[in-house]
Amino acid sequence: MTRHRTVGEERVRETSVPDTVRLGGTLLVPWPGRGRGHGRSRAVAWALRLGADRHAVRLMDRLRRRYGPGPLKVRLPGRGAVLLLSPRDVRHVLDARPGLFPPSVGDSAHPRPHGTALPVGAEDWADRRRVDEEVLDSHQKLHRFGGRYMLVAQEETSGLLDLIGSKGGLDWTDYASAHGRVVRHIVLGEAARDDQMLTALLDRLGVAASPLRPRGRLAVRDTYLRRLRMYIERADPGSLAGALARTPSPPGADPLGQVTQWLAGFDGAGVVAYRTLALLAVHPDGLARVHAELSGLPGSSPPSPVSVPYLRACVLESARLWPVAPVILREATADTHWGERTLPAGSVFAIVGSFFGRDRRTVPYADHFMPEAWLDGRAAADGAIVPFGGGAGRCPGENLALLTATTFLADLLRDHAPRLLRPATLHARRPLPYGLDPATIRFRFDPVR
Repeated sequence: MTRHRTVGEERVRETSVPDTVRLGGTLLVPWPGRGRGHGRSRAVAWALRLGADRHAVRLMDRLRRRYGPGPLKVRLPGRGAVLLLSPRDVRHVLDARPGLFPPSVGDSAHPRPHGTALPVGAEDWADRRRVDEEVLDSHQKLHRFGGRYMLVAQEETSGLLDLIGSKGGLDWTDYASAHGRVVRHIVLGEAARDDQMLTALLDRLGVAASPLRPRGRLAVRDTYLRRLRMYIERADPGSLAGALARTPSPPGADPLGQVTQWLAGFDGAGVVAYRTLALLAVHPDGLARVHAELSGLPGSSPPSPVSVPYLRACVLESARLWPVAPVILREATADTHWGERTLPAGSVFAIVGSFFGRDRRTVPYADHFMPEAWLDGRAAADGAIVPFGGGAGRCPGENLALLTATTFLADLLRDHAPRLLRPATLHARRPLPYGLDPATIRFRFDPVR
């Protein structure tokens, strides 16, 4: 039986106990860390193998049919959440005035590995957001250091192509290693380029990493922060950390936490780009269009997202199909009204991006590769397809992440065509799977004649 909870004089629908248990087992447990790459835990790997993403999408659809499309309160130990089940309600939250729905602690679009960043209030969040936007050039498709960063990516892809030639193929380990060097170089400077230990330590701290005992976690955190502080103090002027050092910050600013979020966010962008390769490998028409786009570029100059709009759309489509941020959390700072219903300040709203991007009732191309939707405005017009978050809490590094991803992919694809060796489950004529573990993907690269 459907239960209701009174808020003021209005009643808000609430999940039954069995449905709450289903949500906890299907949605809430796999949320942390999904979509990011190096430090995937065994639990997340098993969730992918057991089809947790598919079950989550089907459960959300079942809840909407049972309870209706309005906000749905989920009672959980400690703190509940309000699930949004319609694109209209998602737009209501994401398009609200700044400060009404800031990101909540635990929002997977703003990763906070344990012990490296502290929860912040709405005012503190707004201050940090301003710093993020200034350093990351959030409102520009081409970052002010974009030319330098594209050359960094181009240098690493050249070495990766040599490795592919010698080994006869490409797997996730080799791709992630090369991408990690790009990320560390861009974020911290050339001195950090080869410090794989820094990334490994961050992985162990991340919410997706294997569990650590408190004493062990403190030791890992201290080692990670000590290494990170060293790089920040001597960061290259053209790195993001160097730009952060020159940017006026509010009192109590946490550069270690801020830089950690950038490192974790770029990690997710690498997963998105690698999955994009898999999509193009099984969609020859799309790959041919990418090659045509690249062939029109002058010489061997690195492409910007502006010059390769279709490739950029392919990356966005990969992020729609398998979101980096499978759940977006927003916390209301004031009472909010939903028709005749009212929810109090402090309510946490959950937007399950993996559901809205794959909702067959509202997205005709839900389970198919459709980068054209990002070029003709269909995806943007939906309002609930927000692979990098949306509204005031949209990922501030989205454009920079797309810049590095498209440059990395363009240099790999300019003279080569990826051929998918595994998994065998990916086909252009079949609905695409709800989960795609990058560790299972392997390619052969053939020269383009």
